[in-house]
Amino acid sequence: RHMGGKFVRTIGQARATVAMTMMAACYNLKRLASFLERGVDAFFKPATTKAQVRLQTAKA
Repeated sequence: RHMGGKFVRTIGQARATVAMTMMAACYNLKRLASFLERGVDAFFKPATTKAQVRLQTAKA
């Protein structure tokens, strides 16, 4: 259940960036898998509260 630490031992900024990106991607996949396992809708977005504006065509 360990999610990995943020301590990265690499030589070079590019390798460190790739390592951190891979850690973040793995964390997100594990989180998505746990949501799916529990039956949670991971992509739920509440409805917008702004009023919907109807587009009208211009009359020539």
